[in-house]
Amino acid sequence: MFKSISYVVKENITNLYRIFCIAKYELLADMRDSKFGLFWNFASPAIQVITYWLVFGIGMQRKGYDGIPYLPWVIVGFAAWWYISPCITSGCSAIFSKKNVITKMKFPISVLPATVCAKEFFNHLCMLAITIFMVILFGYYPSVYWLGLIYYAFCAFMFVEALALVTSVLTMMWRDVKKLITSLMRMLLYLSPVLWPAAFAGIPWMTFIMKLNPVYYIVTGYRDCMFFEKTIFAHPALTIYFWVIVFILFALGSSLMYHFKRKMVDMI
Repeated sequence: MFKSISYVVKENITNLYRIFCIAKYELLADMRDSKFGLFWNFASPAIQVITYWLVFGIGMQRKGYDGIPYLPWVIVGFAAWWYISPCITSGCSAIFSKKNVITKMKFPISVLPATVCAKEFFNHLCMLAITIFMVILFGYYPSVYWLGLIYYAFCAFMFVEALALVTSVLTMMWRDVKKLITSLMRMLLYLSPVLWPAAFAGIPWMTFIMKLNPVYYIVTGYRDCMFFEKTIFAHPALTIYFWVIVFILFALGSSLMYHFKRKMVDMI
C-alpha cells in the first residue's frame, strides 16, 4: 500500500508544472469555445444560486438558519459544492478522456485526476469572489477567521483528488461507473448541508447520515469561517473522521493506479 502511495505522490510532485500546464490549457480551451469566455465562470454559478434561492428561499419561504439570512447562507454552501461537484463528475473520466494521449506516448497517468481538480479550482476561485461580494453586502465582513477558507479549500481539493483517483480507474474498467456517479450527484447534493442544515428534517438517523458525508465537513467549515468566527479546530472529531476517509480513498486510488498503470492502454 505504502509503495503505491509513494509512487502516486512522487509522480504528482515531480509533474506539478505539467499538471498546471494541462489544467491551464483545458481551462483556456473551454473559454475559447464560448464567445463570452471568462464571463460564464462567474455567471453560471450565480444563476444556479439565484435559482435555488428563488425556489427554496422565496418559493418555500426559507428564512435562513442559525440567524443567517438564507441567500448568504446558501451561497457559501454552494461555494464549496460548485467545486466538489464538477471535480467528482469530471474526475471519473480523467483518464478515459485522455486516451489519445496515453496510447501514443509514455505519460504519467496518475497526474490526470489532479489536472481536473486544478482546472476546476480556478472556477472555485471565481465562485468564492461572488460569495465574498454577496456576504459583505449582507454585512459579514472579512476577519482573521476567513483564513480558514484556505484550509477547507485544501480539504476539498484532497477529497476530490482522492476520490478521482478511485473513480477514474474504475471508469476505465467499467464505463458505467461514470453514469452511476453522475446519477448519484443530485442525491449527494440533497444529502449535503448545501440547501439546508443536517438537522433540517428533524430525523436523528438522517442527520447522522448527512454528517457521515465528507462534504458536510467542508461545507460546514466554509460557513464556520465566514459567519460564526470558528477556527479550523472547532470540530476535532469530524476533522479526524474526514482525514481518515480521505486517506482511505487516496490509498485505494493509489493502489488501483499502481496496479493497473501498465494495463491502461489495454483497458481502452
